[in-house]
Amino acid sequence: MISIRRYLRRVLLTSVTLITSIAALWSYHDTRDQINELFDAELAQTARTMVALYFEYRDDDGRATRQMIRDLRLKPVWVPDSLTDSPTPLGHPYEKKLGFQLWDENGHALLGMQPAGLLDILVPVPGYSHTEAQGHDWRVFTLYDDAHGVWASAAQRDDVRDELTWQIALRNLIPPVIGVLLIALLIPFVIARGFSSLLRLSRQITARQPGYLEPLDASQAPEEIRGMVDALNGLFGRLAETLEKERRFTANAAHELRTPLAAVKVHAQNLLSETSSESSRRGARSIINGVDRMTRVVEQLLTLSRLESGQALTRQSVDLVRLGHELGRDMQPLVEQRGLWLSQDIPDGLRLQSYENGLYVLLRNLLDNAVRYTPAGGEVRLRMRREANRLHIEIADSGPGIPAVDRQRVFERFVRLAGQKTSGSGLGLSIVKELIERLGGEIRLEDTSLPASSGLSVHIHLPCS
Repeated sequence: MISIRRYLRRVLLTSVTLITSIAALWSYHDTRDQINELFDAELAQTARTMVALYFEYRDDDGRATRQMIRDLRLKPVWVPDSLTDSPTPLGHPYEKKLGFQLWDENGHALLGMQPAGLLDILVPVPGYSHTEAQGHDWRVFTLYDDAHGVWASAAQRDDVRDELTWQIALRNLIPPVIGVLLIALLIPFVIARGFSSLLRLSRQITARQPGYLEPLDASQAPEEIRGMVDALNGLFGRLAETLEKERRFTANAAHELRTPLAAVKVHAQNLLSETSSESSRRGARSIINGVDRMTRVVEQLLTLSRLESGQALTRQSVDLVRLGHELGRDMQPLVEQRGLWLSQDIPDGLRLQSYENGLYVLLRNLLDNAVRYTPAGGEVRLRMRREANRLHIEIADSGPGIPAVDRQRVFERFVRLAGQKTSGSGLGLSIVKELIERLGGEIRLEDTSLPASSGLSVHIHLPCS
């Protein structure tokens, strides 16, 4: 399942990280270019200053070049290597990475200070160039002074520029990295805050009972889904109206059918008692049986209509032993007619805080099914047990049972399995399922627990609280 929140977190974090990386890379190259320009300008300035100072010093004293070199005492000094860029009393480690040299027009060295192997030979090409000395690359600027007829070169090791570029880039990179980390922490919070109203609306829909079709509270809904909420509310309204019409139709039809059915049954009974013809008596009995079946369908439709409208469900303390006796008394005529044995196993004092009418209808439908589908001489058993915080009810029979593949389908309305000889409407288990949902329980069908070759056990678990 696609999650918009996870998608936004992933895309935003990836985008911020990618953009920050590109900006850091661009900053690194820009910093390197700026540092190269600065150091190139410094090399050129060093070469020009060196020429000016050399001839300024020589002209003022009128001394020869050899005497001037001895006076300046320009010779390499020992400077220790250092792992840091900090200066020492003896100088700076970077001094080993710099050098300069003056030549006359014939390429004879006049004045200079540089590491061995660097600027030993004049390359009479003005401008910037690269050379290699002591295993390092050097950036060199060479200048020819027309006024004095000398060449001047200033050199700098490339790693000076690389180290400075990296240090500047690293220091410039720390704030964006910290910013990305803060954004990574902030993005989930902002997304969760932005989706809070949507999640609240989703929980409101999820927590709804199937029959609760009141409009959603759209006051806190984001503007982007306001149209969807309005459409859902419109759908709920139309669905509630349709269901209400269906319930009214079912209830009205059932009520209207009860009176004519009762009248037909009375007439059939009168015919049965008054006629002496065997064929007429068989017809009257068929009419009575048909009316009884139709009356049963009407009663079940009325029960289903009341359940769907939320009527006749009042929570109270139910004496399950007494309820079992009532069920046994009501079922006894049908049990005797079918030639069955109905047994009950209910502990004394067992009670349940629930809906007595709902429990009665639930168990009556299941017992009625079990008795009708169990052949003569069979057994039907009602057993109740308290298990922790639940009540376990089992109704077992020795009838034909229900194949495992059909045990979920039989809860649908008007579904009757093929090959059944017992008359029925296919509404009994639908009513049972509706009642189980209203009582907050669960139901499952298994093979019978009776010592019989076939049969069905209906297991019901209801909360005791």
